[in-house]
Amino acid sequence: MKYDLTAPRDMPLSDLLAEKLSFLGRRALASLIKDRQVKVNGSRVGGDVPLSEGDGVEVYTSSASPDVKVIYADDSVVIADKPSHIDTMSLPSVLAAGYGELYPVHRLDVNTTGLVALARTPEAKAEMEREFKARTVKKKYTATVVGAPPKPRGVMKHWLVKDAKTGRVKAYDRPVRGGLESEAAYELLESDGELSKLMLYPSTGRTHQLRVQLAATGMPILGDGKYGDFAANKKYKAGEQRLRAVSLTFTAAAGAISHLRGKEFRTE
Repeated sequence: MKYDLTAPRDMPLSDLLAEKLSFLGRRALASLIKDRQVKVNGSRVGGDVPLSEGDGVEVYTSSASPDVKVIYADDSVVIADKPSHIDTMSLPSVLAAGYGELYPVHRLDVNTTGLVALARTPEAKAEMEREFKARTVKKKYTATVVGAPPKPRGVMKHWLVKDAKTGRVKAYDRPVRGGLESEAAYELLESDGELSKLMLYPSTGRTHQLRVQLAATGMPILGDGKYGDFAANKKYKAGEQRLRAVSLTFTAAAGAISHLRGKEFRTE
């Protein structure tokens, strides 16, 4: 099995592998480096070398690929149900044996599970990217959060600013310099007072948006190791982030994906 990765920033090789291929386990990843089964910009390496942003990394392994369920496929698109701990950008390599070359057109955080759309042709990629950019793809998520919302239904609106050094995102309730306007509606599905299950309807797609907005609203996602309630995560033994992309609807699909217009893809 071969995985093609690209360093998103300056970082050690081991950090990139742990971030993108965490499902293989740190011990196995360390062995791959030691056994010279990793290439950086086409050259094999035998140690934890530093990477620069944009460096290409190839990883060769005989380990079984993770089980990724495909819920729909045609000549233009694949809709996959991404498990936790797999980066969206690793999905083309994981699915290559069955579907050939694939192009991710949007992303989920590595610990967020659920539906990801991948294009099978450059034409489909361009049209899908256009639709995501135009915000005509309707997305639904479910989340288990700590606490309960003040109302059964509501809208969260914030301006998000990402710290390039730490990778963390901060939410503001008013426009700020460099802030990206972010909005998501929520609906309460059930609650026991300590934990609640929400349906979320984001109308924008910012980095870490739902995680940050829910935390800023006083409802951090259970199991979130970056923005969550660490005491609650420990209490409920929540080692995984309880955020899942459960629905994608292409409302204005045209061109190479016009057959998807109005079609909703759902998972549990």
